[in-house]
Amino acid sequence: MEMICGFCYGDEFPTEPEVLRVDLNGDGVMEQISRRKLGSDTQQGIFYQIVVKNSQAAMLWKSPEVLDASHPLAFGEWDFGVSLPQFAADVDHDGQVELLVPAPQSDVSPTTFRMLKWTGTAFEPHQAKSLVGKGQKGAVFRWTDAPSSSAYWVEKWIGTSAEGSWVVKLVMLPNSGSVVTALAVLAVKDDGFELVRWIESPAPLGGGDEPATAQPDSYRARLSAGDHANSAGVVLKKVLEVLRQDRANVHRGTHRDTEDDVDAIFSTAESREGMAQMQLRVVGGAKAEASILNDTPVVEVKIINDGLQVEIISP
Repeated sequence: MEMICGFCYGDEFPTEPEVLRVDLNGDGVMEQISRRKLGSDTQQGIFYQIVVKNSQAAMLWKSPEVLDASHPLAFGEWDFGVSLPQFAADVDHDGQVELLVPAPQSDVSPTTFRMLKWTGTAFEPHQAKSLVGKGQKGAVFRWTDAPSSSAYWVEKWIGTSAEGSWVVKLVMLPNSGSVVTALAVLAVKDDGFELVRWIESPAPLGGGDEPATAQPDSYRARLSAGDHANSAGVVLKKVLEVLRQDRANVHRGTHRDTEDDVDAIFSTAESREGMAQMQLRVVGGAKAEASILNDTPVVEVKIINDGLQVEIISP
């Protein structure tokens, strides 16, 4: 299922995608989930209505027009937190598409997701729980309404992994008080999910106002349109060329996307020229390579020995 997901890492209030695209009825055609502003309340903030349309832009469903944050189908950017759709997919493989909406959150605490299920004609409230587990491979994550901040919780649903599982951002607040974050792949398992691998291992969340700098052995990047052509406007035909252009844009200050890390490896023209000699492994094979060349995904790039491994983590 295709999804357009915002990926705003470390915002005070995470920005959610304005549009989600997902196959609601299994016919291979994407429906569109979007939002429109309803109005504002001086005591609470801005309210939105959720609208579902088919591929011909015909209305399938819309949420009620409510200006009451306590309503189970209220959505908004309120003074006490944001509650807007973040992710849409058959998350638990039960045959129904779920719409995941983080509940308002104004501090570092386990994220509660409102889950709405598509019934065929409407999204209906199903549950409001947190998804938590331990920070180790093989750990089971389960939905709970009594989460502990000492466990890892899913803070953001990001996209689909190469093996068809879910890429998520995990957060944990240990007793030391230093917030730990990670990117992981969760696979559906029994009545929950299994942590099958790390994309970005757990690490303390950096502070300060300076742009984030990636760890020495990895970085994240949005391969946007400006990364797919060189300075002469020639369209690039190889994945390594796109990766090199992205790093050139970042380090020369030509263009930097919101999701782009500032790496410490390819900061010079000489180091970027060396990328052409590096072995490349694209997780997901030819299909992922085609997506990198033809689309604008967010990727995680790891430097392993003398090679690069690139993986799509969000459309």
